[in-house]
Amino acid sequence: MAIAMQPGYAAGFSSLFGRIQKEAGDTLTLPEGMANIGGNGHGFLLSKQTGFDPLADNDGTITEADVGAMLGTDVYIYAVTPTSGGYADWIASKNSTVPMGHDTNDSRKIGGFHIGRVRPMEKRYDASFEPAVHIVPNSCWDLQHRPKCDPSGMVEIIPSVLWADIYLNSEGAGTWPENVPVSRYDATPIKDDSYARADFHQLIANAGKRVPSVPEFLRYAEGCPQGADSNNDTAWSDDSNSGPTSTGTVAKALSQYNIVDAAGNLWDWLDAHYDAARTTSNSRGFRDDVVDVGKDSDKSRGKTHTFNDAGNSGRVEGNEGQSGWRSFGGGGRFDDGVRCGARCLDSTPNPWSSNGDVGLRGVCDAL
Repeated sequence: MAIAMQPGYAAGFSSLFGRIQKEAGDTLTLPEGMANIGGNGHGFLLSKQTGFDPLADNDGTITEADVGAMLGTDVYIYAVTPTSGGYADWIASKNSTVPMGHDTNDSRKIGGFHIGRVRPMEKRYDASFEPAVHIVPNSCWDLQHRPKCDPSGMVEIIPSVLWADIYLNSEGAGTWPENVPVSRYDATPIKDDSYARADFHQLIANAGKRVPSVPEFLRYAEGCPQGADSNNDTAWSDDSNSGPTSTGTVAKALSQYNIVDAAGNLWDWLDAHYDAARTTSNSRGFRDDVVDVGKDSDKSRGKTHTFNDAGNSGRVEGNEGQSGWRSFGGGGRFDDGVRCGARCLDSTPNPWSSNGDVGLRGVCDAL
């Protein structure tokens, strides 16, 4: 026997007519639609809201007086079952699972956004502009308009195509090889110290993301001001710096897509591999010293067969010469001065190195 029911009454169903968007004065427009809350038989309509104020319409987890005090905060928008009628209530929360006072039987996460510094497009490359703290417009997401991974700490950099981490990644939950890196403000960035750069693809995949390509870096870094030799005003790049700093330390180090530290602090590790020695040498060999590095360096993982800058010619077994295996980094590091910037690329990095000057940022395709 067939059972007829309205779509919203099916567990997991949701449909939005439009998307969550930032409006004037750090308010939001929330779309109308329908969502199931709590399982089969619990469908509710969603009414369109304009001028929704997350500081006022929240579950009590947001107590700051203004958005400016919430720099680096991810906020989530929930639909909760109403006390009466068929329209669900909208509520904001800093809780990422359920709003305070609710559970999964009477609430459904519909979307969210990040509060961070914002560089308007007309202020791209403007070294005198002081970015203010707002709801980041291109961080707004919902169940239909989002990356495939957890959208916390991310922004959309190609509409309906690609999202990127706002911040250089820091350590999240778990231990290697299952630890999940996070995009978080005012955190110690992961760097290639205990990790080799060749570990980064595994690490970022744990978050459902991937390492950016060179063109993707050039996209999200666009608009960030160039660094300087003698100060950290526009990027963490003063040539007297001895190491990286916490994510988001430099307010002006912000691209036109609201990506932080795309210039300076640490090189962004990029997904581009090539053999630099191929055009200059016919010497090649099997090498294990470029494989047994970083995490799990005590495990046997085979050998790479690559051209070498020097050494015996032919198919040799050993570590003769310097491997020609190379990748790319983007943006510059903490002491690269004026060389740091949106078009700064380094084509010489070795994937097996651990020098403490390369960081990690993830990108993810849109749903």
